[in-house]
Amino acid sequence: MDGTSGDGKKIEVVFVGPKTFPPVIGGIETHVYEVATRVARKGFSVSVIVPRLRGLARNEDIEGVHVIRVACLKGRYSLKLTAIPGIMRHLRRRKGAIVHAHDATGGYASALTSAKGRLVYTMHGIGFHEKDWPTPFRQGIRMMQKKAIRRAAHIFCTDQKALETVMTLGRQAELLSSGIDVAEFDKRKEDRPKEYSEGTFIVLFVGRLTNVKGVSVLLDAIRLMEKGQRANARFVFIGEGPLAKDVKTAASEIPEILFLGPVEHRLIKPYFLHSDLYVLPSLSEGVPISLLEAMASGLPCIASKVGGLESSVDPAALRLITPGDPKILSESIVKLMDKKTVAKALGVVGKAYVTREFSWDAVVDKLAQTYSELSRT
Repeated sequence: MDGTSGDGKKIEVVFVGPKTFPPVIGGIETHVYEVATRVARKGFSVSVIVPRLRGLARNEDIEGVHVIRVACLKGRYSLKLTAIPGIMRHLRRRKGAIVHAHDATGGYASALTSAKGRLVYTMHGIGFHEKDWPTPFRQGIRMMQKKAIRRAAHIFCTDQKALETVMTLGRQAELLSSGIDVAEFDKRKEDRPKEYSEGTFIVLFVGRLTNVKGVSVLLDAIRLMEKGQRANARFVFIGEGPLAKDVKTAASEIPEILFLGPVEHRLIKPYFLHSDLYVLPSLSEGVPISLLEAMASGLPCIASKVGGLESSVDPAALRLITPGDPKILSESIVKLMDKKTVAKALGVVGKAYVTREFSWDAVVDKLAQTYSELSRT
C-alpha cells in the first residue's frame, strides 16, 4: 500500500493519540509514535492530535507527521478530558479523513465527530485499578470506550482479553499488538548509562508509576529481601506518575533503589541493554511495549499473569507469576539473581520469541490495508 487513493491523492489519516507525541513516555504513546511515523513513510498524509503540555508548540512537524496539540487543563484526571473539545474542533475540519483513536477519551471525541465508516479504534487493554481511577472516572472511561466501540468501522485490540470485551458488545475485532525492531537493540552500539555502577546486578522497571503497574508490589518485594540478597543489586525505576513520591521515599530508605524519573523514549535503549533483569508486576496489562523492548534486549523478564500477558504471550518466553503478591515477586527476583545461567537462557528464549512474533512492518502493513479499504467506502 502506497498511501494514495484511486485518484492519486494521498489518503489522510488522523491519529487521536493519548498523552503526548514526543516526548514519548508510555507504551501507548510509543505505539502511536511508531505507527504514525511508519504510516507517513508509506505515503499517507498523517496528523496526530494530542493534549498540549507546557513548553510544547501548538503545531509541529515531526518525521513526516503533522502534530496538533490542543488546549487542556493540567491534572491527572483533567488532562485528557479537557482536551476533548479541542480534539472535536480539529476533527470537524477533517471530515473526509480516516480517524484512528487510541484511548477512551480520544475514541469518544472521534466517535462524536468522525464521518461514518471512517473511525478506527484500537483498544489497548481493559484494566483500571480502583486506587488509580476512582469509581466515577472508571465508569466514565468505560462509557467512552463503549461509544467508540459501537461507532468504529474497524476495531483492533492489542490482546485477547480486550478482544473478548469488545465481542461482549456485539462487535467483531482484530488482534494487532505492537511491534519491535530487535536489530535496534544492540548492546555494542550503546554505552553503559552513567547511573549504572559496574559490577552491580541491575533490576529494571520502566512504566507509569501507578498502582495498576504494580509499583507498590515491587517496592514491598524489595523490602522483603534480606540486606545480603540485595547488597550487590540496584533496583532502577524509570517513569513518572502518582506513585513517584512513594518511589522517592523508598529510595531514601533503601540505598539499592535508584529512581531516575521519566526518560525520553529515544534515550531508553541503553537502560534496557545494560540491565540484567526486567520486572513488570502489573495488576492489569495488555502486551506492553516496554516488555517487548526488554525481551528484544535479551533481558530475562518477570511479569504478572494477567490480561494480555497471560492470553497473548508465550509463557515459555518469560516468568509469569501471581499478580499482587510481593513475596512471590521477591522470591522470583532473588532466584534469577542467584541463578544467572538460568536468567541468561530465559533472556535468549525471550529475544528469539519477539524476533519471531512481533514485527512493526506487519503491524503497519495491516493498518495501511485497513485505511485504504475504508477510504474507498
